[in-house]
Amino acid sequence: MKTASRMAGRTRALDFSSFSRLNALLGFLLFLAFVPLSTAQTAPKNVLILSGGRGRVSINQMEASLRSHFSGPVNFSVVDLENPRFDQKAYLDNLAAALRAGYANEKLDLVVAVMSTSVQFALQYRDRIFPGVPIVFMSFIDPLPDKVWPGVTGVVSSNGIAETIDLALRLRPETKAVAIMTQGDPIDRPWLEAEHAELLRYRDKVEVIDLIGPASPDLLERVAALPPHTVVLFQLYPADANQPAFGVFDVLAAVTQRLPTYSISPALVLERGGVGGATYDPSKDAVLAGELAARVLAGERADDIPVVHNSKPEMFVNWRQLRRWNISDSALPPGTHVVDRELTLWEQGRKYFLTGIALIVVQALFIFGLFWQRARRRKAEIELGKSEQKFSKAFRHSPLAKAIVRASDDRYVEVNETFELQTGWTRDEIIGRSPLDISLWVDADQRAAFLKQLLTESSVRDFEVRFRRKDGQIRTGLGSAELIEVEGEPCALSVIADITDRKQAEEVIASFSGKLIDAQEAERTHIARELHDDINQRLAMVAVNLKALKQDLPGSDVKMSQRIQEACEQVAGLENDIQALSHRLHSSNLEYLGLEAAATSLCTELSERQNIKIDFRCCAIPEDLPREVSLCLFRVLQEALHNAVKYSGVGVFEVSLTGSPQAIELKVHDSGVGFDAKVASNGHGLGLTSMRERLRLVDGQLSIDSKPNQGTTVFARVPLSDETAPHSAAA
Repeated sequence: MKTASRMAGRTRALDFSSFSRLNALLGFLLFLAFVPLSTAQTAPKNVLILSGGRGRVSINQMEASLRSHFSGPVNFSVVDLENPRFDQKAYLDNLAAALRAGYANEKLDLVVAVMSTSVQFALQYRDRIFPGVPIVFMSFIDPLPDKVWPGVTGVVSSNGIAETIDLALRLRPETKAVAIMTQGDPIDRPWLEAEHAELLRYRDKVEVIDLIGPASPDLLERVAALPPHTVVLFQLYPADANQPAFGVFDVLAAVTQRLPTYSISPALVLERGGVGGATYDPSKDAVLAGELAARVLAGERADDIPVVHNSKPEMFVNWRQLRRWNISDSALPPGTHVVDRELTLWEQGRKYFLTGIALIVVQALFIFGLFWQRARRRKAEIELGKSEQKFSKAFRHSPLAKAIVRASDDRYVEVNETFELQTGWTRDEIIGRSPLDISLWVDADQRAAFLKQLLTESSVRDFEVRFRRKDGQIRTGLGSAELIEVEGEPCALSVIADITDRKQAEEVIASFSGKLIDAQEAERTHIARELHDDINQRLAMVAVNLKALKQDLPGSDVKMSQRIQEACEQVAGLENDIQALSHRLHSSNLEYLGLEAAATSLCTELSERQNIKIDFRCCAIPEDLPREVSLCLFRVLQEALHNAVKYSGVGVFEVSLTGSPQAIELKVHDSGVGFDAKVASNGHGLGLTSMRERLRLVDGQLSIDSKPNQGTTVFARVPLSDETAPHSAAA
């Protein structure tokens, strides 16, 4: 316990055991005060540590904790206050004067006081030595006052005295006397007083005997004279823990041979014949104090940091001494640490026992796993057999044509009954042969592309194929295929439905739709010509007659003249409307000048009539565009612009018509209110249906991108290829 603090690096250790050493200290401190400090970007913090000695707290651990929580540089100075004359006021005054002189020219940022005596000294002389400097205390044993001192915080620790006394009397309930062995110097007196205060609780049961003095033969004689049923509280400490004094341990050995011995420093007696004791954790005390010190150096006020209470002391006992003094383990308080326990047979051979048990368990699990795996394999085989039977039955009797072909050589492995019915080939005729051998696929290149996609993507969905029956009839099928494994070999499983009848029905419907659209266009042309050549001419004659009638009126009949003038204007407006209607029904520009001129005229006429703005752009439209393609795109443009003007709620629109050798693309865009395109597509509106049907007849595509309040874009694309010709002929 009497361990002087030895600090590495820039730490300065001071010892005040005599007045002569005070003078040496004063000169040393004055020298340090005038040593120039090296310049740095950040000024280091200066921390003064006042140590109460006894080595119960690791100042090194406190420093390490502070540095880990504070990033800046820190200089530490350590002053050891342990001295036999520490209770003399003259000594304390001289010590304070020396410290004040030594630190007069050095700015202290923090004082750390270790143990109660140092705290009392720091509080008593703080105004002389380091006025205004915050103080952090640690290993403070005395009870705190109701109000903590200003500018002070720290860590309060339990001294373990009450717990050690309770442990001794609990393990030896027949105890009649408690002997306290202590040095008797000023530092020991507060501990002796605290032990006396705790023993007052047992004053009716035990006698208190003080054995005060240094380790000596005389002290051994006094120990020998102690009465029976006595326990010893041992508090003699060597001067240096690294070089223990022979006298202290000699006395300890003699005491433990005769009486049960305890200590508030269990580490001192546990390995030297003592029973045990209770103590707090000095390492935790140091870490907590380092954290508080770092917070103060970081700028927090000590008054704002609450005092931290260390954990309850832990009790330690020696198992061999319990056996020696016939103390049962059941008498120990809960949570007591037992050291030097003799290992039981199980504890001595535990690793061998556990290894053997583990081997037995592993072997048992291995055997169980074998049986489980065998049962699982049998179950899997049964399930596989059932699955194969179900698959075979479903494969053979499926209403869809199914076939399995090896991927390596493209030869049939298996086909079902429906395949035989649809192709006219029997199973025995085609097993082992390739689809190309029997000319099943009409387009051999399509077959090659199909196999390439299947091997690349492992599956093909919704492919349409034209196949040739054995009797030469051409049919159309729709199916899918995927790669499977048959007896460890990759194969292609294809499923095809005959859609020949459906395709024929679609062609009939398409032809009928084309005829309806052609009839509609013919009727539009007829009506347009009737309006232009007949109705419009008649209205022109009416306008001429009205103007002649106006000229025949006398000049005095002003009222009648005005009415005839109004009628002339109405007839003129009606003529314009009929002419515009005639153009909408049949565009002569489209017929004679082509799609580009017709689209330009439509946008110009609609802009003037509806008082809107249409930004029209046209690029690379072929002059020899097929009539049905031009008419289709013109009608789609009419319908799209009509809907945009009617429903968008805006007055600006964008129209683009772009041509290329592959296709013609039309786009109509507005930034209006928009709509739900999915709902509109699923509805029964004739406008969208008409546009889709017209585009379908020329192999075109229509897409609508619209969302509520995000505008609408109508996009139509018509490919330019030889495939357009049949639709033209059909139309």
